Amino acid sequence: MIPVLQNRWKLTGTTLVYYGLPQPPRLFRRRISLSPSAARTVAMLDGRRPLEDYPNPSALRRLIRRGVVVDVKDRKAAPASLDEARFCRRCAANDYAIPGLELDENGLCPICNTEKRFRKCKNVLPVLDRIPTSPGKKYDAALFYTGGKDSSYLLWHLARVQKLRILALTWETPFMSPWARESIQHAKAHLPEVDFLVERAPDAALKTIYREVYRRQKNVCICPSVAYVLFFQRLVDWEVPFLILGNEPAQCRNLIYNGMAPPITFRPGIQRLARWGVNLGRLLTLRRPFKAGQMELFFTVRQLAFGPAGIVKAIGWRNELVENTAASLAMAPDFLAPFQTAVRQAERSGTLPGLVHVDLDDAAGGCYDWADVKELLAKEIGWVDAPAKDKGLHTSCSIEKCKEWSQFSRFRDMESTILPFSAVELALASGSGSVDRETAISELKHHSGFTEKPPAEWGVMVEALR
Repeated sequence: MIPVLQNRWKLTGTTLVYYGLPQPPRLFRRRISLSPSAARTVAMLDGRRPLEDYPNPSALRRLIRRGVVVDVKDRKAAPASLDEARFCRRCAANDYAIPGLELDENGLCPICNTEKRFRKCKNVLPVLDRIPTSPGKKYDAALFYTGGKDSSYLLWHLARVQKLRILALTWETPFMSPWARESIQHAKAHLPEVDFLVERAPDAALKTIYREVYRRQKNVCICPSVAYVLFFQRLVDWEVPFLILGNEPAQCRNLIYNGMAPPITFRPGIQRLARWGVNLGRLLTLRRPFKAGQMELFFTVRQLAFGPAGIVKAIGWRNELVENTAASLAMAPDFLAPFQTAVRQAERSGTLPGLVHVDLDDAAGGCYDWADVKELLAKEIGWVDAPAKDKGLHTSCSIEKCKEWSQFSRFRDMESTILPFSAVELALASGSGSVDRETAISELKHHSGFTEKPPAEWGVMVEALR
């Protein structure tokens, strides 16, 4: 036997990391800690010498039994394009857009094999079917509004179905698509009962932030982080009871597969227990306890203002995107300073909106069908679709392909452990019925950044950094 590491495994220090999406029960077991001597032996693997020539063959045999080390002739080859990829027979998941994706003997991916297990995982935030009205206040709730499909549907649902007094907050980015801008204008005309507020970050500060986040992750995607900085103080001052997020259901469950939120954090009972523990500490220090959603908003804005908390670092939990965003915002201290002051005041007073989630599957009657939603929005609020009609994800950004390509290429080259978001989300959406499998595959092939070379929009993004 000529031992080598199986494709998609990489040795980092004394840890073997799997850059892929394995089948359960190994779904979340993508790291193997080694002893220093075993790590030295693994580092020597060159695909030329037989097993007996290595100084610690017993360590290699343990890895052979786990399929981490294989004979050189059994090392898997990676597809060179989507046309060569192996697709899940039920959804759009494939081993090109998600390098290292495993299919079982029935041709099903790990996402489909765990669909029932995570079906009820709606969000790490408190989920409310109906938002209560707040007599005596000007607004019942606010939301971040981009003009895209999901935020447009949430806006329509809250204003027209639940008949709430809504404040729609738009952060005007340099990369808003023309159709999103048009959709926003149409929404203003069709929803006169909604108040719309548009803000823009200072150009110099935003460029500084973008340059740093690009240096860290090869894209400038930090939405909606800057929106929190722009609008938080006003939400507090105006006593807005709720800030509502209504992400596409597939986007919420993507956090599970990317290891950014353990499934247990999606359980309402666990969320209440965590809030009880935090509130106990607040009561002991004579501070007002948090209501549902307030704790979640506080911890969200706190890590944007000051970076991950010390206890988070101490237990070794990491979120690459959060760390990159917080470090990039810190590069513009003058822009960040008023936000930091507002966050400190909110910590002491406990007066801030509750950050809650509306499940779009439930709001749509059981399944958030993209085609039906687009048709409804066009009819009800004049929503404008992207030129590519079978484009369903992230319909408000003109450089979405840049994020897709950078996440894909960095994961493919084993520079980042983040699974490409859009690849996972399209798999989840097509598996749950939000979009049919053929349309999802068409989006991957024709309207995404899962290509060998950077997309044409790359030049637009880079030019904005100059």
